[in-house]
Amino acid sequence: MTDSLWPKLRLKADTEENLIEAYRQVYLDTYVYDEQGNRRVFTDWTGASIIFAAGAFDHAFSKAKNYRLGTCVHDGGFDHERARRILWIAEVLAASAGTIHRYTQSKKDSRGRDRKRRTYVVVDESYVVVLDDPRKPDKPFTFVTAIAANPSYVQTEIKQKAFLVEVKKGG
Repeated sequence: MTDSLWPKLRLKADTEENLIEAYRQVYLDTYVYDEQGNRRVFTDWTGASIIFAAGAFDHAFSKAKNYRLGTCVHDGGFDHERARRILWIAEVLAASAGTIHRYTQSKKDSRGRDRKRRTYVVVDESYVVVLDDPRKPDKPFTFVTAIAANPSYVQTEIKQKAFLVEVKKGG
């Protein structure tokens, strides 16, 4: 087995609850707020601005059985493997390594509304980062989720349903 492009974060805690809170704090400190408590704004390699909401943590790092088509409840618990890749999101946005495909797609949200999405697929890792496009041109993209996807998901849910906009070689 080959090494990953980026290291995985492995936090430890006395309880599952404390572990989740430790990962939540990493998410908040890395993506949501700076040291002075101001909202962070990221920029990807295309120059697009991206914000991360504090509440996105629960969706992005939990398991759910058919979240979009079910009851929209995170019923599968905390996803340790997703959380270990928490720092990968910034690496993908910066295109720091690997080959990244950037897709655009329109999808129905859980309320049946059309949402335009920007999806980054790290080919080398089958790692996917999803952003919602802003509804207004002067607003930033919004982080939705990041997952390690199996190749069949990438093929059927992204490559066949989205439009490939760009291929970026990281590094």
